[in-house]
Amino acid sequence: MKIAVYLPATLGGSFLSLPAVRTLQQNFPTAEISLLSSSRFAAFFQNILPGFEVISLPDLKDIASLKRTSSRLQKMNFDLGLLLDESFASALLFYLARIPQRWGYDREGRGFMLTRKLRLKATDPRRHIKDHYLHLLQKLGLQMDEQPFFLKLPEKYIEAGVELLKQAGLDPTRPAIAIKPGSSFGAARVWPVTRQEELIKKLLEKDMQVALIGSPSSQSISRTLKASADGRVADLTGSLSLEETAGVIASSKVYVGNDSGLTHLANFLGTPVVGLYGPTDPHLSGPSQAPAVALKKVVPCSPCSYRACPYDHRCLNSIEVEEVLDVILTFLPS
Repeated sequence: MKIAVYLPATLGGSFLSLPAVRTLQQNFPTAEISLLSSSRFAAFFQNILPGFEVISLPDLKDIASLKRTSSRLQKMNFDLGLLLDESFASALLFYLARIPQRWGYDREGRGFMLTRKLRLKATDPRRHIKDHYLHLLQKLGLQMDEQPFFLKLPEKYIEAGVELLKQAGLDPTRPAIAIKPGSSFGAARVWPVTRQEELIKKLLEKDMQVALIGSPSSQSISRTLKASADGRVADLTGSLSLEETAGVIASSKVYVGNDSGLTHLANFLGTPVVGLYGPTDPHLSGPSQAPAVALKKVVPCSPCSYRACPYDHRCLNSIEVEEVLDVILTFLPS
């Protein structure tokens, strides 16, 4: 049996769908499972998930790309397609590829293209994103696995992470804290820079080391943080591949970050996570398993979908430096 799994479009969503992929694999132990991933992440998932074939998907932005990709998939003769991406285009792709069984949520008016589907009601409880994907499989009759999900990162990436920290001037015998200072989504998810500066100062005073990681969107903040610490932090933002970033996170004692894909990567790698949540709800998109703590303040305007806060950013301004520091220290040996 050949199964195609269309992963969610975002990096965070893709990570949170992996427990559902494991559940599918456990229910179909002899099946050949291929993961369809955005071309932005496909090589990374192939490198960290060697037990699967990962197929790189282009952006399905026009009829020509849809036809080319569906023709390619049709030649692979899949028996079953599981749609963890919930777009109309993903279902249309599997429909045009003539995959006989097509399973997924009935969203975006795509139900007529699915052979087995689940429609959510307005009265249904909202679930964490990870549980949302698992719920689909449970309702379709698959047996659930309640065990925590952890990624086993190939040793070469962990070794590369240690080496990158050493090259950045950090001492491997002292604890390193990985901090993701910015957000590609927008400033609304960013903990105030002055608070980050103060946290880094306190970490350095306690003889800890700090590595700043993330995409180029974090670089303007990371430069400010490095300058305020007189250069005593390793600024790796915008310079690492996803594999290298994973290695650095796995080599760090604690990860501190906002609502992002890297937060879920750190969580599934088993690195203790301190999540800083403001406009989004950690019960829906926070780290999904221990060891992790999501800090969140109750404010009347959260959750929201703003990329930049039009008010006073009280959701993240209310998280104090000492709170974050205290959680970090709980994850470190006394």
